[in-house]
Amino acid sequence: MSFSHSNPKTTISTITSIPSLKSMAHRRSDRIAEAILKSMLPRRSDRIAAAARAVATAAKKKPASMKKRSKKNPPKPSYKRIKKNHKSTTHPSAVIIHPSAALGVIDHEANIRGTVVRLDNEPSDAMLVLIDPAKNMDKFFILQLIDRAEGSYVVYTRWGQTGTSGQALEEDFDELSKAVECFKGKFKEETGLVWEKRTDPTIGSKYRFIQQNFDEKRGGFLGAKWQYWVDDGVDGKMTNWYDYSATGSVQAERLYQEHLSNARLTNRLVESGWFTYDVNMVQMTQTNVKHQNKTARRIRRCPNPGPDRRVTDEIRR
Repeated sequence: MSFSHSNPKTTISTITSIPSLKSMAHRRSDRIAEAILKSMLPRRSDRIAAAARAVATAAKKKPASMKKRSKKNPPKPSYKRIKKNHKSTTHPSAVIIHPSAALGVIDHEANIRGTVVRLDNEPSDAMLVLIDPAKNMDKFFILQLIDRAEGSYVVYTRWGQTGTSGQALEEDFDELSKAVECFKGKFKEETGLVWEKRTDPTIGSKYRFIQQNFDEKRGGFLGAKWQYWVDDGVDGKMTNWYDYSATGSVQAERLYQEHLSNARLTNRLVESGWFTYDVNMVQMTQTNVKHQNKTARRIRRCPNPGPDRRVTDEIRR
């Protein structure tokens, strides 16, 4: 048996000129990966196209399925949706007030710095009304318990005919317990109810506790302006819509917000100068009940007023 012998130098140069197994493996894996990627591209595009066709098909069928669902199994709105819309789906005049807005607002006519105290987990900021159309009577009574910035407590009240500033009174206390006692005593005196049962039915001819939209109140009721319609040439005016005064517009917006939060407050009697107006928040009319002609006019609410903004709250006749 014989062996072939090679030149050692030749052998070494041959080995060094051959690529290493590691580099060959890398290049081979790169080629395999590239081939796999190329093979996947058509498949991925096919899946995308298939998904697009499925979406288009579902969109065509959606109206029919939605209509069927609305008849048999209407979807229940989530709590978050109700909070976002701030409206009830059961009553057109109802409003759900966002919990974060349930903070009392110190009366805009009170020169008091501080915060409204919370009682029974509610702000001690009470709006009371006493309405008797037969007597042309519409009164308000504001009752608040305020923690002064200076360090004492004050029971603040303001009362009078709706449409006027009325009268105000401040009673100061060093101790919170005494202030709370005074606040609850006044509330019971005016409503006949204890504070903890303030939402119970009105007692006799006592004041009625009503719900407030504190978010709108905090904004000063400036979310809209109000106008009235003139078509009889009164005071030489041309047929057109005319703005309420700034004070009158704020007053009308407050009554409108109270109406939204309290469905039964549809008619309010508002004093303005020498006259008293019966304002109907449903029919959107105002009638001068003190004028011999009992003049009735259309009114409208213009949210966020602008020169070309569409009026949404108007009864057209």
